[in-house]
Amino acid sequence: MSNLLLDDRPLVIQPKLAELLGDLDEAVILQQIHYWLEKRLNIKDGYSWVYNSMVEWNKQFPWLSLKTLKRKFKSLEDKGLLITGNYNKAKFDRTKWYRIDYDAFSNLGNALGQNDLTNVSNCPNAKGQNDTTNTIEYTENNNIDTTTTDITEIKIIYEFWKSNIGSLSPYLCREIQTIYNDWKEVSKQPKEMILESIKMAIEKDIKNINYIKTILKRWYNNRIYSLKDLEKDQEQFEKNKQRKSSKNGKKSMFIDARTQDHSKSDEEAWKAFWNG
Repeated sequence: MSNLLLDDRPLVIQPKLAELLGDLDEAVILQQIHYWLEKRLNIKDGYSWVYNSMVEWNKQFPWLSLKTLKRKFKSLEDKGLLITGNYNKAKFDRTKWYRIDYDAFSNLGNALGQNDLTNVSNCPNAKGQNDTTNTIEYTENNNIDTTTTDITEIKIIYEFWKSNIGSLSPYLCREIQTIYNDWKEVSKQPKEMILESIKMAIEKDIKNINYIKTILKRWYNNRIYSLKDLEKDQEQFEKNKQRKSSKNGKKSMFIDARTQDHSKSDEEAWKAFWNG
């Protein structure tokens, strides 16, 4: 009997999380989903997602019946803490994809006077990437490696944000870390690209993370992965702009009789028209 206490790796949660949700099982489920999202195995539309059938989820929470588990997930959705999606390749596949709405979660905690309840360090020292997890790992997949260079670059982004936009909440720190890791997979200049997107947001006076993610998403979709790519894109934009301007500014082949100088001969009038 004593073997049941420590032999299995435990699911650990903060008591405040269970208190906040008013349900211990929901707290365990939310913490476990957070754990999977931190692995960033499935990035869609700029967010990390996790998916599983309820039968597979049930293997992670074996003390709950399948019916009860479905009810717990539905409750977290109704509270606005879980966002669902469908990125399945087969149309008939109805497996739900999940991500946590960290904004809603923070707002719920703030409304009840709680601090950040997820097990992620505050960001100024950028140690969050090395935090230990509080949940059981059900696969051999590991987190994306975070090198000393990565931590240094993330800190530079933090400092730039604080100097030019304002303070950083734990949510923003997580978002920046996620964006950095996503861009590190496709770009050799993740820091530079993120800083450029922040600069553009500042120039437009739209200083929020969602606008920055929109900029980065456009670059990603257009395979703009480096500053050189960005420079080429800007040059092409200027060329298209000039071409459009030239097209719109082209004079009509017909002389406007209302502005024609009738004192001139037809030949003189045509010359005046073409010569401006």
